[in-house]
Amino acid sequence: MADLDTDGAAPFPVANALTVALAGDVADRMSADYAALDPQAHAVLDCWFGAPDSPDFGGPRKLWFTADDSFDASLRERFGTLIDAARKSQLDSWAATPLGALSLVIVLDQFSRNCHRDTATAFAADRKALAIAQQMVASGADGLLPGVHHRAFAYLPFEHDESLASQHESLRLFKALAAEPGGASYYPFAVRHAKIIERFGRFPHRNAVLGRESTADEIAFLREPGSSFQSRAKKAGRR
Repeated sequence: MADLDTDGAAPFPVANALTVALAGDVADRMSADYAALDPQAHAVLDCWFGAPDSPDFGGPRKLWFTADDSFDASLRERFGTLIDAARKSQLDSWAATPLGALSLVIVLDQFSRNCHRDTATAFAADRKALAIAQQMVASGADGLLPGVHHRAFAYLPFEHDESLASQHESLRLFKALAAEPGGASYYPFAVRHAKIIERFGRFPHRNAVLGRESTADEIAFLREPGSSFQSRAKKAGRR
């Protein structure tokens, strides 16, 4: 919000000072949040976003949306047991803080897809991931995350859900994120996901692994180039 300056003098500095103070307060909270994290939750975030003191922290990372069998294998070795524990609600205490909740979403929504690629188990934790994401948004915890990419992964469970309500929420969240520096790339994928759900009521590219029979319309759609978000095993792409 701009300061009124009817005399032509320099704007009153309260807004700038308040912005700096608030930024410092958020940084302090994030530092405390990191310090309070369960060591395994901390390891999840460091693996996915980089350590807070690393040069690539806060920026986009190629590993997120690029197929890499060796990376998938390393996730299975390091974090495979966490997925089952998270699905069984054994890690729910992580959700007590914004970063802890995000780490739980990463395990349920991302690690599950990497570690169980091309199987029904890849999507088995989606409902729980969505519930945590909903709680984060409702409580405002998403706004306390370090940056746009952290928030984007808190929102992906909405994009991955096969309901119109979740897709509409995904569009709302990612449209707002697109207005912030570094957040624009996520919105077009949110639109693509939403259009598929509006058309079919589900993601046809999941039908085979979930044992669902595809309709003639879905089969025709799946023959279209770029129709599947589950092609990361062959090329870069969204899930």
